[in-house]
Amino acid sequence: MKVLFVVWENDPFFKLGGLGDVARSLPGALETLGADIRVIIPFYKVVKMGRNKKTKIGEYSFSYGGKVSRVEIWQAQNPYTKVIGYFLKNSKYLGVVLPIETWGFFNKAVVELIKSGILNWTPDIIHTNDFHGGLIPLLIKQEKLPIRTMLTIHNLAFQGKAPVSIIQRMGIDPTLCRILPWEIKSRQINFLQEGIIHANIITTVSPTYAKEILTEEFGYGLHEILRAKEGLIYGILNGIDIDWRHTSRNPAVKFPYGPKEKRIGEKIEYYDWREGKTLDKEFLQKKLGLRVGKDIPMLCFTGRLSEAQKGLDILHRMLRRIDKTRFQFVVLGTGEKEWEERFKWLSTFYPKYISCNFKFDDTLAHQVYAASDFIVVPSRYEPCGLIQMIAMLFGTIPIAHKTGGLKDSIREGYNGFLFSDYSSEALERKVVKAVTMWETQKTTYEIMVKHTLATDFSWKKNAKEYLMLYEKLLTNPDKMFKNTVNNITKQ
Repeated sequence: MKVLFVVWENDPFFKLGGLGDVARSLPGALETLGADIRVIIPFYKVVKMGRNKKTKIGEYSFSYGGKVSRVEIWQAQNPYTKVIGYFLKNSKYLGVVLPIETWGFFNKAVVELIKSGILNWTPDIIHTNDFHGGLIPLLIKQEKLPIRTMLTIHNLAFQGKAPVSIIQRMGIDPTLCRILPWEIKSRQINFLQEGIIHANIITTVSPTYAKEILTEEFGYGLHEILRAKEGLIYGILNGIDIDWRHTSRNPAVKFPYGPKEKRIGEKIEYYDWREGKTLDKEFLQKKLGLRVGKDIPMLCFTGRLSEAQKGLDILHRMLRRIDKTRFQFVVLGTGEKEWEERFKWLSTFYPKYISCNFKFDDTLAHQVYAASDFIVVPSRYEPCGLIQMIAMLFGTIPIAHKTGGLKDSIREGYNGFLFSDYSSEALERKVVKAVTMWETQKTTYEIMVKHTLATDFSWKKNAKEYLMLYEKLLTNPDKMFKNTVNNITKQ
């Protein structure tokens, strides 16, 4: 079984978010299960090859926008998983990201690469991710290539709307696309929508999110089209690369710790989680200028500062109202400047209790996970979420909104706290409950920490679910797919 994994970022070569982690870890897990899988991304100017050996395989040309464009294809192995990675190089379209134009060209380049035969390797399945590869399923159909397609939706909110002229430059007949009816004047198409319509199978990154996107609330205007493909939508919870992320292999963590059964470092001084977390907390307190002491719980928020998704509104209201001297709170991430200013304003009044760090810093992130007792994830919606999984590797208990992958990965009272109502009051009740438990119910707290450390978020199980879907794709689902397309066209 040969699979081409199409994505726009791939750690460690180029990464801006959690999708880069998935592009590293999922193909790695699938390869160990026997899949011949390879990952392809644009060769941006900022791609970091480091000491990894890269090889130029060849060049090929194709027509784009009425002109002949030339693309170089490079190959390098992922240093962590040894999965083969392909990098498409074109200075005009793929050197830097030009919104939509890059993705139209990239989609065309991927399909033309397969047609060229340069790789001496033809995939049975193309697995695309989000809107960045949304037109590949349609191109595969138009070219009548014997390749199945799967689309994974990581976040439905990002859809990639573009002028119809983009598909004309790609050589796609506009009549094959669903022109947005409310955009007649500007004549737009939707990359993600086209992917949903034309892919053979669709997956989302958690079972709950697979159900949520069928509703008007979370469907972002695509719920009706998704409902028409309901029988071909599968929710598979994301995993994380435990060996790579584990404290004993991350030099950022000063005092590594964890459960005995997961201790994989032989020459590393390894601490009991109680001692390790206390020492890591004191280290971070000194580093961030917080009051130093082990007698106070530490909470954190890490991630993108986005009000629309990440729950910053209810988090900020909760912090303004609650007694901020009962705990310390660390914010790490970048995003909307308005929210950076609001949280910074709070920290100026409580500099020994609130620390704001508005940057992307992987080293600091792991130090925050290791030092914190709780991580707050108040997202309005969360397709999957990886930070709660990574945090739990460090025995850091999540306090999260009961939605999407948060609901699927956290068990109330077992390895975390969940609140159903999206409100600052509901969040505050869980925070107070968690802090009170830390202060007065040490046995209960320690049991919950042990549960978080024991929770398995590796790809062992969930990668097998992807493998089963790949096998399903290759057993000829044409009849079912044809009926689904008919349902869509009738709308």
